[in-house]
Amino acid sequence: MAATTFDTRASTLPRINVVDTFKAEWTKLRTLRSTWFTVGGAVGISVGLAALVCVAQVSQWDQMSAKAHAEFDPTSTALIGVLFAACILGSLAVRAITSEYTSGMIRVTFTAIPGRRGVLAAKAAILATMAFPIALATNLASFFIGRQILSAKDVSMSLGQPGVTKAILFGAVAVSAVTVLGLGLGGIIRRTAGATTALLLAILGSQLFGLALPAGARQYLPGYALQAVTAVRTTDGLLPPGKGLAVMVGYGVVAVAAASRLIASRDA
Repeated sequence: MAATTFDTRASTLPRINVVDTFKAEWTKLRTLRSTWFTVGGAVGISVGLAALVCVAQVSQWDQMSAKAHAEFDPTSTALIGVLFAACILGSLAVRAITSEYTSGMIRVTFTAIPGRRGVLAAKAAILATMAFPIALATNLASFFIGRQILSAKDVSMSLGQPGVTKAILFGAVAVSAVTVLGLGLGGIIRRTAGATTALLLAILGSQLFGLALPAGARQYLPGYALQAVTAVRTTDGLLPPGKGLAVMVGYGVVAVAAASRLIASRDA
């Protein structure tokens, strides 16, 4: 009688579910010291810059016109650090995937966790979830420090004023959206330098070359949309805060969707 054999390798492989994927990606992110150095840098630079800008505003307050005083947006000024927190945490998101391509670790990841799109989705969710409380705490610290500095010129700022709390919350959500954008760019370009440059051009560069565009067009650029998110007072050339946030979320979703399609179709 011929012996019958069975290949039992498939049955002995561990089954990877969604929870396992999230745990694996969170472990990779949190165990890197560079992650927490970057987070600390984002917080320190953002709060420090907000303080410097508010000090500069106080120093030139007496030379400003009455119209400039009336149009001054203290909340937006205090939350100037949102722009830089977004760039720094977005760069962290870039490295979260490009470093795996550089080291070849991405092949191990895709071998251990079948379903490449699921890996990217887990990375996006973890990065966005991590960025939100960090950005929210940074915004609150910047707001209260800015209020203390600007009080030297009797500038009124409080969380109870219309639009202030929304600006703080929307700013934190926008930073989360930029981390997703950074991850998407990293998945598309797969090189840290190239993807980080693309992210910085999208956020900071768009505020420069956007000046050459009509106001109706440039308000949809990432840098201008991000600026609109923290605005309390209506400003010409900027979208309303809610629309600005929707634009930023849209950029993040499109970038990750494009990266997901490429990751599923090309070699690791």
